[in-house]
This record gives sequence, C-alpha cells and structure tokens, in this order.
Amino acid sequence: MTHVAINVEERLRATVRPETGEIPLFTYADPEVYKLELERIFGRVWLFVAHESELEEEGAFVVRQMGEQSVIVARGDDGEIRVFLNACRHRGMKLTCEDRGVTSYWRCPYHGFTFANHGNFMGTPFERAAYPPDGLDRERLRLIEARCDSYAGLIFATWTREGEGPSLPDFLGDMRWYLDIFAGRARMELLGEAQRWVVPSSWRLPSENFASDAYHTATAHAFLSRLGLVRSVDFGKDGYHVDAGGHGLGMGVHDDDPGSYFPDELEAEYRSRLDDDQLALLHRIKNFHGNVFPNLSFLIPNFIPVDGRLVTGMMLRVWQPMGPDRMQAWSWFLVEKDAPEWWKTLGRRMYVQTFSSGGMFDQDDTEVWEAQTAVAVAARSRSDEVMLDYTMGLDAEPLTDFPGPGTVYAGKFSEAAGRSYYRRWLDLLLEEGR
Repeated sequence: MTHVAINVEERLRATVRPETGEIPLFTYADPEVYKLELERIFGRVWLFVAHESELEEEGAFVVRQMGEQSVIVARGDDGEIRVFLNACRHRGMKLTCEDRGVTSYWRCPYHGFTFANHGNFMGTPFERAAYPPDGLDRERLRLIEARCDSYAGLIFATWTREGEGPSLPDFLGDMRWYLDIFAGRARMELLGEAQRWVVPSSWRLPSENFASDAYHTATAHAFLSRLGLVRSVDFGKDGYHVDAGGHGLGMGVHDDDPGSYFPDELEAEYRSRLDDDQLALLHRIKNFHGNVFPNLSFLIPNFIPVDGRLVTGMMLRVWQPMGPDRMQAWSWFLVEKDAPEWWKTLGRRMYVQTFSSGGMFDQDDTEVWEAQTAVAVAARSRSDEVMLDYTMGLDAEPLTDFPGPGTVYAGKFSEAAGRSYYRRWLDLLLEEGR
C-alpha cells in the first residue's frame, strides 16, 4: 500500500517516535500534515501576536497572523488589549490593510461597515434604508475575538474559549522562569519595525532549531571563529540545554568570572525583577536561545565587540506558516527601554549585521532550511520512509542541582528539547492527551 492511501493520522502514529529520536522526513513538507497543523496547533494553542511596547497608546493597533488568519491586536479606548479576526462581519473583507496605526474605529473599505476599537459594530452607511425598519443587530455583528493574555510584556492569543484549553501561565509552564530572564528582566521595547522576508521552508525547521540545536553552530556558523570573534568553533557547546515541555532553550555561559556583560546602569532594575538564581544566571550569559511552542523564537546572541564595547543584539522572531513548504520570518530587535543609548545603538547595529534578513547568521541558516525543505518535498514520491535521527543526548542524565525548572542537561549539545517538541506536536495533531 502506498503512503497516499494511508490516513495521515495513522501514518504519523506509526512513524513519529520522539522518545527514540526518530522523526520521518515527510512531515516537513506534507500538505495533509500542514492542514492538521493549521487546525489543531495554530487553531488551538497560545500564539505570540505582539509586544506591549507596540500598544502603549489607547487606540494603537498592529496587524499580525495566527496561523494563516490575519488578526488585529488593539488597545481599546478603555485601555484593554484585545485580538480580533481581521474580517468585516458583512462580507469578510479585511477591515484594515495597514500594518499598524492609531484609531478609534475601523471602517470596512468594501461597504463601510464600521467597528469600534473594542470590537462593537457601530453602523453602516444608509443603514435604515438598507435594513428597515430597525437597522442591524449590533451585538450579533461584534468582531470575532480571540482570548488574549500577556506574560513578561509578550502578548499571546488563542482561539480556544475560557475553560477549553490551558491558561497562558499553564501553557508556558517551566518556560516562564527563563522568559523572565530574557523578556522580563526590565521594561523592554521593540525598536523599529519588524523585518519580514519569505523563505521556501517549513516553519518547523527554524522553530526546532532555536529550541534544541546548538550543535550546528560549529559547522554552519564557523565563520565566527575564522573572523576571530570567538575563540574556537565549539563556542556553542558549553552551557545548559533545557527541555521545558515542548518549549526548549540553550544557554551558553562563561565559567570564569569576567562579570556581567550587561550594562551596569540596568543592574538595579534587574535586581528588582529577578530572583537571586535568575540574576546569577543572567550575569553568566554569553548566549541564550529558545523557542516557545510552536513558533516564537528568541535570542541573546554571543556578545561581540562593536566600537570597543561588548554588546549583543537581542532578537524576537516568529516563523509564520504560509504553506507546507513556505514561511515568512518576522524579526524584531528587543532591548531594555531604559538602557543607555550606546547599548541600544550598538546592539541594533549588531542585530542588523548578524540576525536580520541580510545578517551573516541568517544567510547561513536560511540556505540550510531551504535545502532541507526541498529534500522533504522531493521525498513525497518515495515509497519508503526516510527517518531522521534525533538521538543526541538520548541517554544523558539531567542535572539535579540546577536552580531553574524543566529538565536541564549539562552542555548544549543535546536534542532532548527537540524530542519534547515533537512529542507535544504529535499529541496535538493526534488530539491525544487533551
């Protein structure tokens, strides 16, 4: 029997084996798998949609994606942040085609149906003449609203109703402790607009990369050593690997004591927001990368000298699905709001040079993800399963004395978080453990 004749759920159940480190190649570019992802992952889990710094003013809004669905993330005139499907309730036209703005209402460009920035239907031209005798039912035409919550300034939304799925804190679980260090250690802001570019790649490849893969740095990013920016190509090896239940991260640390690489001017704010263990870890960080399931990645890159100062260009990124073999990267520069100007200016310069649409690291990674996806597309016609190896660190023992939560391993060369990522992914696709 060919794979075409086999139900995709049966095929996934038979071939995806995270606990033994076996993941089939077909999953990266299979249209039927992608349909399940849109319905059972992007249609149900908590998804990052914006940062609070983008919506400080009443009436401010940004347009984002939840899966392939366009949404408006807005702070209403009442000060509350809400997330709406970007669709007029009359004929489904996008209410706004702008990326961002400040407004008290949106007016559909097709027929003029108008909605307040808190979601209520306000009216339409010639309403009494077109809909006699009493006009339209305003409550029935309210914009479709997603459930919304935030953590450490990061705004998430889900299409599940209250009680149908986990709360945001429960969904983030052990990852919250690490998000405190990355995004909650100070008041943060996104500087500049998101850089966006399309890649012919599965959205999952970069997501799992940031969650679990420090091993590729010695080969794909060997230029750092050749340019003398790090001591050797094994710069991605030392530190910790964290399995946070589908979320994952790696932390590179310095074991000697050069002091914190972060600005002294921010130390007081760090101390006010972090506990002693989190603060001690922050002071040791050389690099810090992770992924919140399914597709929100974050990064503190290796500190490198820029104009004589050690800086890092912190990145927040979403891998936006556009098809089984196509995605759009959304990338922001994240920085402490009250940081000294030199930290912001030099950090942003480093971010653009390293992790941006034309950055040195992104050129390395994008070429790999594109080639991996092309191989997966070509493998659709094979009659056998091509199994990929995710066994790195399979027999490693976790640490028992690490201060943070999750399952933590010494050294960053591990695929434990990748295996956990695929266990969560598979359970959601097969609707198991819900």
